[in-house]
Amino acid sequence: MDADASMPEAEGPWRNVPRPTTEELLTPSTQVVDPPSIPRGVKIVGLLIVLVLLLLSVWLGLSLGGSGSGVPAPTPSVDETLWDLEPPTTVGDFVKGDVTDTPGAADGERDIVRANYTDGTDKLILLLSRPEDDLSIYLKDAGVPDAEPMEGSDGIRCGISRDNAVPVCARIVDNTAIAVAGLSDQDFSDLTSLVDSFYEELQ
Repeated sequence: MDADASMPEAEGPWRNVPRPTTEELLTPSTQVVDPPSIPRGVKIVGLLIVLVLLLLSVWLGLSLGGSGSGVPAPTPSVDETLWDLEPPTTVGDFVKGDVTDTPGAADGERDIVRANYTDGTDKLILLLSRPEDDLSIYLKDAGVPDAEPMEGSDGIRCGISRDNAVPVCARIVDNTAIAVAGLSDQDFSDLTSLVDSFYEELQ
C-alpha cells in the first residue's frame, strides 16, 4: 500500500499553513516589543506624591531638629536651680563650727544639715531641711508645735522647743526649711533677723 494513500488529506484552513523550518525554530527572534506606555494622569499623581513626601520630610526635620532661629531655652524650674545645703562660714559675727550632714534624698526622705555657730559669747544652731513645703508641719515635727508668725517678717514663725526649751525661728523658701535655735537666751527678734541673714548667705 502507498504510504501517501494511508494519510488522510487535511481539511479546513490549516492545510496550507507551512511548517517552520529547523533554522527558524533555533534562531532567536529579533523583534523588539515596546513596553506599555504609562498614562499621563498616573505620572502626574506620582510626581505629586513624591513632592508631598519631600515637603513632609523637610517639615519634620525642622520640627524635630530646630530651625536654628535662636529661640531661647526654657527657664529652669525651681528644683533645677536650688542652692546647695552648705552652711556659710560666717554670718555677721557668728562663725561656723561643727557641721552634721544627714543626706536622705536617695531614700526619698529629707536632707538635713546642722551647724553650730558662735560669736565668742553667744551660741546658736542652724538647721536646714529639704524638701519641706509646710512650715507648720515642719515645726511640729521639730518639737515646736506652738510657733507663731512674726509680725513684719517674710513668713517666719517662732516658738519654744518642747524638747530643750530653747527659742526657735524658721521659714521655708525654695522647698527648704531654714531654722535657727538660740542657745544663749536670744529673743525671737534676734533669731528672726538671723534667719533672714542666713538665707541671704545661703543663696
